[in-house]
Amino acid sequence: MAEAQALEDVAIVIRPEKDNIAVVTADFLDRGRELLCHGAVITISGRVLRGQSFAVRPVPKGQAFVSLGDPIGLASRAVEPGEPIDESNLEDRLPRLTVRYRDHREPTPIDPELAALSFDGYVRPDGTVGTRNFVGVVTSGMCSSTEAHEIASRAMREIYSRQKFPNVDGVVPVSQESGCGMPDGHAVELLNTLLADTLRHPNLGAAIYIDLGCGKTCVECSAPIFQQAVPDYSRRVVNLTIQHSGGSRKTVERGLEMVEKLLQQANQFARQPAPLSKLTVGTKCGGSDRWSGVTANPAVGVAADMFVKAGAAVLLPEIPELQGAAMVDLAGRARTREVGRKLMQALKRYQRYVETFGDDFRDNPSPGNIKGGLYNIYLKSSGVKAKGGSSIVEDLIEYGEWLGDRKGLYVLYTPGYDQISTPALFLSGAQVALFTTGRGTGIGCALGPVVKIGSNTPLARMNGDIDIDAGTVLEKKASIEDVGRQIFQETLEVASGRKLTRAEQAGYHTEFKIWESLWPAL
Repeated sequence: MAEAQALEDVAIVIRPEKDNIAVVTADFLDRGRELLCHGAVITISGRVLRGQSFAVRPVPKGQAFVSLGDPIGLASRAVEPGEPIDESNLEDRLPRLTVRYRDHREPTPIDPELAALSFDGYVRPDGTVGTRNFVGVVTSGMCSSTEAHEIASRAMREIYSRQKFPNVDGVVPVSQESGCGMPDGHAVELLNTLLADTLRHPNLGAAIYIDLGCGKTCVECSAPIFQQAVPDYSRRVVNLTIQHSGGSRKTVERGLEMVEKLLQQANQFARQPAPLSKLTVGTKCGGSDRWSGVTANPAVGVAADMFVKAGAAVLLPEIPELQGAAMVDLAGRARTREVGRKLMQALKRYQRYVETFGDDFRDNPSPGNIKGGLYNIYLKSSGVKAKGGSSIVEDLIEYGEWLGDRKGLYVLYTPGYDQISTPALFLSGAQVALFTTGRGTGIGCALGPVVKIGSNTPLARMNGDIDIDAGTVLEKKASIEDVGRQIFQETLEVASGRKLTRAEQAGYHTEFKIWESLWPAL
């Protein structure tokens, strides 16, 4: 019989001081394979595929399986070393977890070297700084979205060029599907807030606000609100109403005339150095696999800590994907006991939201996640949490709440769904987003650049949508800290316009969606 092979050649124990399971890095391990682990021989008792796990220590019935340093479920029966972890022995329950609420009164330390760095951005009259200088065509709702897309598309073909407008990054449609058929009161107030967040965003140098003419966010209804919320609204934004312009075709032609003037206006802004304290960085993951929480997410966490130490702000979204030990850890390192309790209450609030639809809060991960080795929401959540690094959590930010001048790490109240939570980052003021994936996605955002980090090298090699390969950690070519520093530097390159993301290079990733299911359709 062949000699036992070193476990680290074919698998990884992510947090050896805490974890009692290993993750397979080889294509597969067959039954009978012998591995040497801490001087003892482990025999694999069933086939285990890449990304799946097996026990490295005995786990008694009712005890927790631990990965990424966190409990991810209970053993439904006694499990011996070498036994694969699957639905036959993994129960989706956790041991009782206790939050250690505390106050962290000491200010977050600033690293002078990081704080001295800058990026080249567009400084707006209100002092905010954009990483892009778009002319946006922003819709009041679904009823004007077709015209908005047509105006933006034709403007890019017929009017805009980098040679003609060297300081402008393009014309983008920012369309959403609500605006009418919705209740009065809180729903309309929230939508107006989201639209104001869009129009005030520093990545827009100028904008058209296009409206059918009779919805609940029509120009007549909403423009007075925007004038109060959006600095320099009357100069920065031009209103366009379809019903007052002679219909759809005439509206598009009128919109093109407006765009040409707005391009000239936006072109007056030029990039100039700005401190990193003017930057808000969003973090997000989607299409995750088992390696997301091992490579890409922790590396983004390293970059997030660097941004915080530079005096910038970082947003960590996805409340339903911060379950179990993940939110307990975040609440324990909240700035104050009050903030910690807000975080735990946010989790319960989201659970109630899901239950109003008669559904289970734990109906996550997706089939693709599970196929990639993410057994349940608790394992997935521990990986999601890693994107926030190790900084103090300053506060909970509500969906649509503008972050403003606040600095540090913030948890943002959003769904896990990529197409809602990615725009939500920008709707709270992020100027750039870091998006990790293990299975691949082409997602971008109409309001700003989305840097995509692949969790594994095969994905990064084969998928043309990936900007940074974090799989080098698995291949032992780089450490998590190395990749984190790479992400930090690459983010500055993207923020400064010296590099376009893959989604931007494609030219058609202008995704934008709001959380319409917060209110009923009428």
